[in-house]
Amino acid sequence: MLDPRSGKVLTRACENRRMSAAPPGPQDPPSDPSDEHLALLSEDLGAAPPARPGAGRLLAAVCSGLLVLALLGWGLPWATGASWSRIAATVGGLPFWALPAMVVLGATALLLEAMTVRTAVPGARYRTTLLGHTASQGASLALPGGSVLGLGLLAWILRRAGIALPVVVTGILAASLVEMALTSVLVPLLGGGALLLGSAVTPAISLRTGWLWAALLAVAGAALALILCAVLLRRGVLTVLLSRAEGLVPGGTAAEVLRQRDALVGMLRGRAVALALPTLAARAAQWAALWLAIEAVGAEVPLLFTLAVFALGRVLALVPLTPGGAGISETVSGAVLVALGVASADAAAAMLLLLVAMLVVPLLAGGAAVALALARVPSRAAAD
Repeated sequence: MLDPRSGKVLTRACENRRMSAAPPGPQDPPSDPSDEHLALLSEDLGAAPPARPGAGRLLAAVCSGLLVLALLGWGLPWATGASWSRIAATVGGLPFWALPAMVVLGATALLLEAMTVRTAVPGARYRTTLLGHTASQGASLALPGGSVLGLGLLAWILRRAGIALPVVVTGILAASLVEMALTSVLVPLLGGGALLLGSAVTPAISLRTGWLWAALLAVAGAALALILCAVLLRRGVLTVLLSRAEGLVPGGTAAEVLRQRDALVGMLRGRAVALALPTLAARAAQWAALWLAIEAVGAEVPLLFTLAVFALGRVLALVPLTPGGAGISETVSGAVLVALGVASADAAAAMLLLLVAMLVVPLLAGGAAVALALARVPSRAAAD
């Protein structure tokens, strides 16, 4: 997850070994052996923030943003069959509570997701994990492939707050696996079940089987990735792989990888409920945002079908053409709402309203969090 920087890392590791060879002075804390070994896997994230995106990535971000605007400006009206004049009239007639509700639910999802990160990183303050997670989400949504940069920001903020590097790495891995299992597998499966049950309960409303097969294929891909992760986390499998890679990795790396694996598996087993509940609650808040967006435009969609549409949107968010699937998710979901009997302008307006909770709020909050993190991050904060 964290890219190695061999030259600087190995130099620092050697310096750590020389320092640890002599007994520590009366005011010098003893070095952490696991931190020393893990330095072989990743750079010291407390030294400097992650490298800023280069010109190529910034250009890709601009192109991706233009694609999002094109999808929303042309694709959404085309998919729903509504003109922009009708969409604008519907948006102008939204109730006063609609926009504040989206802002509150979007912020609620961020707050809940940060609780999962806080649980996965023992000793971290909640405000630190909230800052790091929000910055990470903002980077992920602002840049194509920004997930790696976002995780780097999160790790850097946690390291600057005094959290040991092994704890940071284990926590990020645990939170990422929980997110994958719930958002990419469980939610789509629940959505598929809701679609089947809703079609049985309300035969007059049904979706084309193509939507279901597309969703099932996406879920199958995510489930396969999760299964592969579970296989790789088996100690026997990992030990065999590391033994075959002997000579290709620096000394001490294999032992540290196994230690990190044991810590990760122990956390997933011992804190599974505490890790999963906040993320599930965050997805429920986003589902509520979709339901309220439909209610705000005056449309009526059975509750089970709203879950199916929400799950489809989460599957489409995995499409890597735009950050977070922005534009793609709204365009396709708007077309699905029209297929469910929602008026074309209402469907498009509901998707634009939902976009506030799903994209605008985390993007703006993420930008503010990045600016705050770079401006003043405590060099050493006391852990709870």
